[in-house]
Amino acid sequence: MLIKEKVFGAGGFFLCLILLGYFFYLLQPASGEAEEKTIIIYQGTGLAEIADQLYSSGLIRSKNAFKIYTFISGQAARLKPGKYNFVENLSVPTIAEILAAGPQEISVTIVPGATIKEIGDKLTDLGIIEKNALVNFDFKPLKEKYGFLDKAIILEGFLLPDTYYFLPDSKPETVIKKILDNFREKVLSLLSTANPQSGLTNSGDLLRLLNLASLLEKEVPFDDERQIVAGILEKRLKAGMPLQVDATIVYIKCAGKFLNCPPLKEEDYKIKSAYNTYLYPELPPTPVSNPGLDAIKAAFTPIKSDYWYYLSDPKTKRTIFSKTLDEHNQNRFKYLLNK
Repeated sequence: MLIKEKVFGAGGFFLCLILLGYFFYLLQPASGEAEEKTIIIYQGTGLAEIADQLYSSGLIRSKNAFKIYTFISGQAARLKPGKYNFVENLSVPTIAEILAAGPQEISVTIVPGATIKEIGDKLTDLGIIEKNALVNFDFKPLKEKYGFLDKAIILEGFLLPDTYYFLPDSKPETVIKKILDNFREKVLSLLSTANPQSGLTNSGDLLRLLNLASLLEKEVPFDDERQIVAGILEKRLKAGMPLQVDATIVYIKCAGKFLNCPPLKEEDYKIKSAYNTYLYPELPPTPVSNPGLDAIKAAFTPIKSDYWYYLSDPKTKRTIFSKTLDEHNQNRFKYLLNK
């Protein structure tokens, strides 16, 4: 009897080893060939469905082995929804670890002066949102939460340049809310401290400020000159003079984009549009770019001067100021025409 028990015990031990070895075999990469595979796990997807998807995609050898491993490792309830790109064959423990960590966020930097169309293109190229999702998004329902959007026609001007992190295939609302939250935190805080005695009274004032700042962002690259130009533009607006800002003509000519826009021609300055600041003595209907904090601060704290005109030196990019039209014309000949 004792001999039988020993034999049975030894057999059972070897059987356990065989089963354990087979289980570890099932945890290994499903194939030796590297091939990019993408899976999308939606919110609320259960463990069995995830296992089914991984198996049908050829990423795992066994659905049951995957479920058993995630239960044993404590990861079964921590698998996160999202889009995952697997560029090589991985073991079950590695796949489970990736799914528990969640999809990697994508870093994107919005540069000062970028337009909503340019930002949308960048987000699309990075796989964050679908093409045209940003420009076509109806943001009106967000005005209740973000009161500063009350007078906004489009989101141009409110997409604060900064570095953001988004998940692949994000909803445009998620992307916009993150940017607007950042705008509210940084811009409104800046304006409340930059010049407390000249605080904005309503969303219309803020929109006007962003409009002016968007021109400074595209026209004047140096911070020490922006406040002077802001003073000139304010003075011209008050006097009913056209602002004559080339950036507004580019915005018209290339349909809201500055990147790869060809040089302006004489006929471009005659385009019939409310954005043409050569034809109409007022600010354009909306900002023409998304200004950074420095440009916004400059627009909020303009410096008064005797200057009425300015131009940019093509070589140094520094701003050349003039007090009279004659002086301005002389500078135009010196810096722009006498090449």
